[in-house]
Amino acid sequence: MQVLDNFLYILIEGEPESPEVAFINRVISNLINQELLSKINYKVQEIGGSGNFNAIGKLIYSKSNLHQTLPIIAISDRDFRTQEKINEMALRTDNDFIQKNSKSVKIIYWSRHEWENFLLEETEIIANLLNQIPTTRSESKPFRKNVTNSLTKAQLDEWLIQYFQASIMQELLECLRFRFREKTNLRLSLDKPTSLSLPNMEIWFRNQIFIKAKESRRNIFSLKPLLQNKLQENFWQSYINNPQTLDFHQAKIFFRGKEALKSLCKRAIQYLSIENLSDDKFCKELLLPELEKNKNSLIVQQLGVMLKPYFQQAANLTGI
Repeated sequence: MQVLDNFLYILIEGEPESPEVAFINRVISNLINQELLSKINYKVQEIGGSGNFNAIGKLIYSKSNLHQTLPIIAISDRDFRTQEKINEMALRTDNDFIQKNSKSVKIIYWSRHEWENFLLEETEIIANLLNQIPTTRSESKPFRKNVTNSLTKAQLDEWLIQYFQASIMQELLECLRFRFREKTNLRLSLDKPTSLSLPNMEIWFRNQIFIKAKESRRNIFSLKPLLQNKLQENFWQSYINNPQTLDFHQAKIFFRGKEALKSLCKRAIQYLSIENLSDDKFCKELLLPELEKNKNSLIVQQLGVMLKPYFQQAANLTGI
């Protein structure tokens, strides 16, 4: 890997072909052109999973002059982390990350579960883009719909609400699995239960504690109350008992956005009987290019807020 000197490095999860890689690059370029970010040399580097952040970071620290005084930054999914955990990271000073014997990257988290969660706020744009797809195919527009149906923001929002209400137990399970990995600090993952009913999940979790303790040869029995503690939180308790009380805004922030977006786009494409268009292709080729041009879109605003202080510091240090 070639390390460019006096470049601000921004590490992100993903592979080279991941749609967010090119999207983030284009958004940063637009924000610089609009003078919403300082003009500097920068490099967005995809690194696969977040477990690679510090390994790649150490290589860059060893070769970069700029990053002797400014930490490498990494954009990461919030996942099911608590706000307290995120605040702990935010309290660390830049010097904590660039100390000679303990260099590490500074992780800044999306304010929502993952970057796709911001796209869930763009249902009006999603509806407009899909409605504009013609009923005849051309070389420039290979997609075509076979019906004259149209979509509205209200309809897409209602589908999202239905999806979240039906996914509450699945989201609880994924939250539990994430918190378990986080608390054990081990490469341990809970197996998937055969049923998502609450009684079954309670039995399954008790069994999993014994199974994983035996596998890891570690005492993890202090985690036995983890599921019951989650169930006592108002956030989960009310939704499990009555899915109709689900707070739509909260769900768009804290539940998994990638799965929700995929479900929404797939349902919309099927409703309009659109040929040659998958949900992934819609997001990559139609939705993201539309959002990157709009400085008022939520995800563009989020990137600007996250990156501005580091771009300003880099500009001050490099004199560009």
